[in-house]
Amino acid sequence: EKVEAELWSTPSCGHTAGGIAARSTPSTPGRQDTCVMPVTLEAIDITLIALYFVGMAAVGIIFWARGGGDGGGQDEAESFFLAGRSMRWPAVGLSLFVSNVGSEHLLGLAGSASATGVACAYFEWSAALHLLLLGWLFAPVYLRCGIATLPEYLGRRYGPRLRRWLSLISLVLYLLTKLSVSIYSAATVLTSVVGWPRWIAAAGLVGLTACYTAVGGLAAVIVTDVAQSVVMLVGAVTMTAVGFGRVGGMSGLRSEPPPSLTSEEWSRFFHIYKPPDDPSFPTLGMLLGQHVAGVWYWCLDQAIVQRVLSTRTVHHAKASCLLAGFLKITPMFLMAYPGIIARKLFDAELYPANGIATPNQAFPLLLQHTLPPGLLGLNLAAAVAACMSSLDSVFTAAASLFCLDLYRGWLRPAASPHEVVRVGQAFCALLAVLTLLWLPIIDVLSDQIFLYKEAVMAYLAPPIVSVYLLGVLWRRANATGAAASFAVGYTLGFGRMAGEVWCKLHPPRPGSAADALFVRLHFLYAGLLLCLACLATHAAVSWAAQGADGGEGRAVDETLLAKCSCGGEGGRRAAPAPKDPAPTEWLPASLPDETHHAGGKAGDEPRGVELGGVGGG
Repeated sequence: EKVEAELWSTPSCGHTAGGIAARSTPSTPGRQDTCVMPVTLEAIDITLIALYFVGMAAVGIIFWARGGGDGGGQDEAESFFLAGRSMRWPAVGLSLFVSNVGSEHLLGLAGSASATGVACAYFEWSAALHLLLLGWLFAPVYLRCGIATLPEYLGRRYGPRLRRWLSLISLVLYLLTKLSVSIYSAATVLTSVVGWPRWIAAAGLVGLTACYTAVGGLAAVIVTDVAQSVVMLVGAVTMTAVGFGRVGGMSGLRSEPPPSLTSEEWSRFFHIYKPPDDPSFPTLGMLLGQHVAGVWYWCLDQAIVQRVLSTRTVHHAKASCLLAGFLKITPMFLMAYPGIIARKLFDAELYPANGIATPNQAFPLLLQHTLPPGLLGLNLAAAVAACMSSLDSVFTAAASLFCLDLYRGWLRPAASPHEVVRVGQAFCALLAVLTLLWLPIIDVLSDQIFLYKEAVMAYLAPPIVSVYLLGVLWRRANATGAAASFAVGYTLGFGRMAGEVWCKLHPPRPGSAADALFVRLHFLYAGLLLCLACLATHAAVSWAAQGADGGEGRAVDETLLAKCSCGGEGGRRAAPAPKDPAPTEWLPASLPDETHHAGGKAGDEPRGVELGGVGGG
């Protein structure tokens, strides 16, 4: 308890080896730990940060004044959760980008790059492929189905049981990864650079984001994301330019290695390729295993896909994915290279010979020692913008999952649209509190926050990827196979996480089975094996259960398969489907085809199809 209190009252001084779990090592007599000492902000820095916070608060007030919390019926609920399905591709593309590139990227990518080089940027470049998969494979199916949440797709494809399971699992994933990692990163920056107590910094960021999200809904989130993307990109560009100026450009950066590295080690910092046994970013593992978590993150996660569901047409959805894919090229240059610059300039501070390595301090050190007044305030505002853009996307997604899939779909089916919106606003507040309670745990789990997030996703995403991929691509996939895939996948996934934590707290004997499975097997390879096991289980059980699953999976297949698979024809009227136990009559009754969907401007003449018995048929 004393160590935990010290961690949360002073700047973080680092931990031992990474992964999803690493032991926190308190200071010991005779050893000098290296910490970033706070700086005093100039008046112009304070002014820029204050203007940013005032602007974000004003967005929530404006949307509340426009009636974001008034009214009722279909318009109120659809506006709050899906922005009226009226968003255009530039705003959605920027929102997709900044919803992904949060403060954990500014802090985590810079930290990982300072430790291993540019190889960590492969995660960013591969996202362009996953965004194309979203725009051309999944988005047309989602929009043709007229869903409001991704678990709703599972409910229509496999039955209500899988819908509830995925909603609960997604909420747990949000708490363990997106919410906690984003606020941890932003709080670390503010604590290290300006000396704000972590609890105050974290509570302020979470509170403000939850407020404007709860008041304004998805429309307010997307509008603020556009402004935040500008602030974040301008801040990242200025910091990168100043950093390269300090080291003499790219040639100066690569010329001499920092004292703790040899010339050969330093040259490897600038290569994407890493050998298959690399402990951090093996290229083979990234080529094979990283796509499992990537497909879940970009194509199957409510926080990201909700933006695509809010677009006016399928063409706007595809264009927004293209824009976000091009923007994902930039993090290597604007976030990874600054970490390498920090290693060159502050090697002794980040990797002291007689202390603990602190890669997470690379970004705060750059802010403190390279930026003049004005630019420091701009980049602090950019870090806050990155954090809030990630938080607001998860708040809206979590509220949608809880209200539409669990509260109205399971706990209180008769709830009115007005009540559902109010519950969503209250759930945002509850989620903010739970996020703050989880933050101290992260401080003792990993020394590289980026690796922590990627490892958790690699262990918990495979079952979701399995049920969606086979649901979209294979007509024989049924509810029994999906349930078996979930059971096997999460037993193995949580077992891997627990085993890794246990082995790092109690190191196993070298060469033992525990050492091979939980220590030496990289999380990217483990994620690939988990995904293959889930796919095999889903396919085998679905094949064996044909005609013997009680009819649940087959009933959904026969009536909705034309719209719930990539081979469906959205322009045809589907046969009436059985009444869903979780009806959403207040969502649009007409469904999108490849040209239009509900929410387009007047005169667009949507040419959708009706979903009998589910969307108000």
